[in-house]
Amino acid sequence: MDPFSVEHIIPRVLGGQTELDNLALACQGCNGRKYSKTEGFDPISNRQVPLYHPREQRWLDHFAWNGDCSEIVGITAIGRVTIAELRLNRTELVNLRRILYAAGEHPPPME
Repeated sequence: MDPFSVEHIIPRVLGGQTELDNLALACQGCNGRKYSKTEGFDPISNRQVPLYHPREQRWLDHFAWNGDCSEIVGITAIGRVTIAELRLNRTELVNLRRILYAAGEHPPPME
């Protein structure tokens, strides 16, 4: 089993094309949770906002790490909605990040 799948940023069921600008690597868990979602409701701003678009937006503009780099923190509505909709801080990912952090392999280098 491959650790990543090719994910359509704009899902094919919503007209997204299978072309490089619309593709990204995602873990199976995140890809499965995203499915055909392109937006979500942000309870802080009370707005419907788009999910993070990795081809058009910078990670650092929407996300940060908590103190021990085990959880992703949304610093914008887009970040918060993406974290919630894809459950980016689910227990298994937080535990993996803690192990990788202890081994000096996390967080990944940022721009």
